[in-house]
Amino acid sequence: MEIVYVGHRNPSNRALLISNKEWKRLGKILTKKMDEEESVEASKRLKEMRRETSKKMVDGWDNTELNKTKKLLEQKRKALSELEVKRQQRDEEMKREALDARNRIIEKACKLKFEERDATKTFYRALLHSEVFKERAIQLKFNAAEREKRMRKDFETAQEQNKEAERYRKHRADEKQKSSELKKSKAKILLKELKDRGDKRNEEQIASRESGKVELQKIAEEIEEAREKAAAEARVAKEKLQKDIADNRTMITKQDDVRETVEWEEEMVTTIMAETKKTLARARRLKEIELAEVKQLALEEMRMRSAAWPTKQNGWAESDVQDAIEMQEKRYREGDRKKRELANRRIEHVKIGNQLWEEEICRRRERLEQDLQSEMNRREREKKLLTEYVDLRGQIQMKNAKQFREQLDKQCNDKRITLLANRQADIDRHKAFERQWHREDEEFLEYAKNVIEKKKLVGNPVMPLLKTMKDYLEKNNLCMDKDNKISKKTPKGPIYTSRIIHHIK
Repeated sequence: MEIVYVGHRNPSNRALLISNKEWKRLGKILTKKMDEEESVEASKRLKEMRRETSKKMVDGWDNTELNKTKKLLEQKRKALSELEVKRQQRDEEMKREALDARNRIIEKACKLKFEERDATKTFYRALLHSEVFKERAIQLKFNAAEREKRMRKDFETAQEQNKEAERYRKHRADEKQKSSELKKSKAKILLKELKDRGDKRNEEQIASRESGKVELQKIAEEIEEAREKAAAEARVAKEKLQKDIADNRTMITKQDDVRETVEWEEEMVTTIMAETKKTLARARRLKEIELAEVKQLALEEMRMRSAAWPTKQNGWAESDVQDAIEMQEKRYREGDRKKRELANRRIEHVKIGNQLWEEEICRRRERLEQDLQSEMNRREREKKLLTEYVDLRGQIQMKNAKQFREQLDKQCNDKRITLLANRQADIDRHKAFERQWHREDEEFLEYAKNVIEKKKLVGNPVMPLLKTMKDYLEKNNLCMDKDNKISKKTPKGPIYTSRIIHHIK
């Protein structure tokens, strides 16, 4: 790579020269991933091509198990296809047979349905009625002859019955007279027996009353004894209860006295212990004062004895005492110096600790300020996001409301269209039903007319059949013209019907 200048040596005129080799190297670096993907794709394509060529080569071989199985499967498929063709032919034949059977069943069902209709049954009853009229005249003549025979026979039997009734009436009167006399005699005997029984019952009632009075008197005496016994038991129980109450009261008073004595003893013990503690504290203080005085006296005595000590050989001199006192003072000053050094070091440590604490407080304050600033920034961002969210939610709500309104309008239009379609379908269905009814009416009337003509030719009465046919026409609001065409009667005025057309199954 080399930097050159085009024209003047200005930074804007500077250019970079790259060799072809370097340019290819940089291009490979940039397109490394794409080259790798292309190489992978090329290897995949090569593998796929090799796999296809190997598959084509193997498919032409006859000595492989796979090709053998393929041939067997092909033969099996051909056999199955032939069987499928035969099965379809058999299915067609079965469908044709089923269709013929279905047509026969439909014809039979239509015939059965025609026979099961109310109008057909009514016409059939009228036909039977007309058949009955043929035998009615013969039956009337036969009934009249039979009635005359029966009347003659009934007259003869009536005369015989009247004779028998007269004889029975006389016999019945004789029996009644005999039974009345017998009843009178029995009544006398019965009255006498009833009187004897009444006297006997009165005597028994008087005796039972006397015995009842004696028993009642005994019962009253027993009740009085039981009452006196209960009163005595109540008095004994009352006295026992009063005694128990008195004993309970004395026991309670004794327990109260014992509790008061125990409390008084506990209070006395606490006061004695307090007084003893006070006396012990006072004695301890006096003892400490006495010990201090004794110690002072012992020190003065030691000073006096030390002043009268001899020198080392002959006794202790005063200079030795002074040296000992100086050494002691030196040790005391040394200890005092160490204490001051420790105190100064402690003060320095305290100062260093205070300084560190102040630095920590400053650091914490700075951290709190940073946290406060970050919290304020977060709150501002949150407030901004909330406002944006509210605006976006309002827009979404408006959009959803608009979509919901459009969906509602679409649903209303669809519902209106389906309602109109349903109404039209109902009207078409009603018209189809009307056509079916008209066809059924024509079939019935044609059948009735043929039957009437046959009966006229035979000579049977046809009044019930004509009456049934007329009733059917009036019931279904039909009329028949001169050419035997059936039509609906046109109403003289407007007819108000329901807007709802019921589905007829």
